[in-house]
Amino acid sequence: MEPLIYRNAIEPLVAQEVERQLQKLSPQLVSYINPAQIIAYALNRLPTLYATSEEGWKKQQEKANTELAKEITNAVKWGLNVVLQDPFKSSTPLSLHEQTGDKYERRNSSDRRYNFREHL
Repeated sequence: MEPLIYRNAIEPLVAQEVERQLQKLSPQLVSYINPAQIIAYALNRLPTLYATSEEGWKKQQEKANTELAKEITNAVKWGLNVVLQDPFKSSTPLSLHEQTGDKYERRNSSDRRYNFREHL
């Protein structure tokens, strides 16, 4: 049986918004910020929009862009403020090993390592 693939359509939109908001900060400050912490904070405060097909993905992306744009911006802003309160806080990053078990495979934008600093 092929692995089941599903993706949360809101994740790449949140990552893009984090990148956009980080570009407004000084590069020195950004070097102390872990964008993944901001993304996780925002995603935990937003609805999920999962898709299992290309058509569903496009529909969910459209919904997020039209109905949730302001909420995405605000959730990222809140997450950035929380992270800025203690940018030196240390933590152990998650590894990319399989986390969902043998039967299901979760593929989404966060499965890839994304270097925000390359785009700033």
